[in-house]
Amino acid sequence: MVVAIVIELPTDLFKSPAEAFDNYLEKLEKGGAKKTRPFEVELTTYNPIIPNSKIVHVLTHSEYPASSFAYIDHSNTQMLVADNTFIALMDKLKALRVFDVRLSKTRVRGTRLEYQDFVINLGTVSQMEATKGLVLEVAFVAMDETRDGYCLIQEFLQSFLNTTKQKIQRLITEQLSMWLRSLKDRKDNEYNPSVTLLQYLDILGMRKQSNG
Repeated sequence: MVVAIVIELPTDLFKSPAEAFDNYLEKLEKGGAKKTRPFEVELTTYNPIIPNSKIVHVLTHSEYPASSFAYIDHSNTQMLVADNTFIALMDKLKALRVFDVRLSKTRVRGTRLEYQDFVINLGTVSQMEATKGLVLEVAFVAMDETRDGYCLIQEFLQSFLNTTKQKIQRLITEQLSMWLRSLKDRKDNEYNPSVTLLQYLDILGMRKQSNG
């Protein structure tokens, strides 16, 4: 089982997002993390042309290369998971004028690293030529208890960002907060990749924007 936290990294102390990326990457490597390969998350938003239809957000993640993750507006946080033929289907519906893509794809591109039992993805958020910020995903891959994994990631982030537990908790997304609250009701509520992708959707701002 894997649990992950996705946060937006502060860049205000640096001259540019590129400088911030290099600084964070250097800090990770000096701490013992090893680069493994490039990393990418991609988000495409399909706006309905047919009246009374819903917006669909489709995400892909290089950690799950065979899967597509779709979030339908006002769907109570349920995410649909399918293979990559789903993207081809959405593109066909776009060609048939069922959906329209009004905004350019949003991408997170960067570097995947490994440190002991942690997998770390550090990436730059961009839309067209504009850089929107930095995202850090930290996953713990060796655990039996979900909450234990979350606590270990939190400790990692406290050390990496040299900050407090309270500040880390303020950085986590609405989706992760909801999932953590659900643990109090169901101890067997397992973490799954959809929770990671919903965190990306929160950070990239598309779900909040579409819900007005």
